[in-house]
Amino acid sequence: MIDKVTAEQCALCGSCRNACPVDAISFDKKHLDFRYPRIDTDRCIGCNRCEKVCPVLKPVSGSAEGFPIAYVARNRDDGIRRISTSGGLFHALASRVLAEGGCICGAVLDGQFRARHIVSDSPDDLRRMMGSKYAQSDMGLCYREIRDRLTEGRTVLFSGCPCQVAGLRAYLGREYPQLILVELICHGIPSAEMLQAYISMREKQYGAKLCRLEFRNKDKGWHRSSVRMEFGNGKVYHVPITEDAYMNGFLNSYMLKPCCYDCHFRNFSAGCDLALGDFWGIETMPTWHDDNIGTSAVLVNTEKGKAILEQLPLDKQPCLLEEIIRFNRNLVCSALPHPQREAFYACAEAKGYEAAIRQFLEYSAAHRARSRLRYRVRCLWYAIRGKEKPFY
Repeated sequence: MIDKVTAEQCALCGSCRNACPVDAISFDKKHLDFRYPRIDTDRCIGCNRCEKVCPVLKPVSGSAEGFPIAYVARNRDDGIRRISTSGGLFHALASRVLAEGGCICGAVLDGQFRARHIVSDSPDDLRRMMGSKYAQSDMGLCYREIRDRLTEGRTVLFSGCPCQVAGLRAYLGREYPQLILVELICHGIPSAEMLQAYISMREKQYGAKLCRLEFRNKDKGWHRSSVRMEFGNGKVYHVPITEDAYMNGFLNSYMLKPCCYDCHFRNFSAGCDLALGDFWGIETMPTWHDDNIGTSAVLVNTEKGKAILEQLPLDKQPCLLEEIIRFNRNLVCSALPHPQREAFYACAEAKGYEAAIRQFLEYSAAHRARSRLRYRVRCLWYAIRGKEKPFY
């Protein structure tokens, strides 16, 4: 049974649940507030299908010879880029798939601000899938839905973290020419419960229910991405990600799922067609104009991915793989746990997550002042150098 995989190894990809022929697996066993698979032993028939589709127990193949190929790219529609996390590449891909009668699968936030993957052929759902979610996504039974759409002969675009791409490939057990796999450059995944605790804390602070959440708002530019929360009473919380408590916990690796600290799916081993992320460090490339709206790092991992990228209406140019890895170390290295991670969880267990967030993650006024001063100094540096926009 799938319980051979420990909590420190399990990627929470959901392939076991989707593969179980008697639906004996649910994700409701908690460890550090992450939801792990639990087997109903009364229903289990011992077929071991869950083990056969586990990408941890049965690793899938990775990059082919000659790949990955690196590019810097962006959507030609500035309006799309402004509402995208980085350069609007996912929108370009998904729009093409939908226009050709295909389906898309990605993470959305539901009415309770919980992330979950859905399969859809609606442009309205494309808008919901755009933007980073920074929380564990409930995969549900979307792998089954994808298999059904593929069996019908429809094109499917799947977007997820490397472990989710590997989980889907392991579940399907074969290659489909009309399946497009997009991997997001991943730092790690916080728990859904952590996000709920953070939202509850802000709702108490602002005296109303949360109505809208953006983790990477670009009102102040891509290089000054902000967390923006709109509440029912009209109040707005809007601070740079470098000053936000939740993003502190994420970026400094306090609260990632245990397997993220020893990721099995780095080094392009999940077998995606394309990998997408922010092209941090773009200001160091003299041949690319950084307009501070958003630029994507693109890694082509298969011939299929190469052909797809060539068909998209993008501004792009090849670059060195090392130029992307330099500012996206999690492509090749696992995240390192914060030295106070255990103390953070001990506090959370004793006093609750809101108390732990306030004690360990909430930035002081002095830190926020220093952050803004550094930003202004860099603005001045850019002005002196004749560049247009600052970076962090």
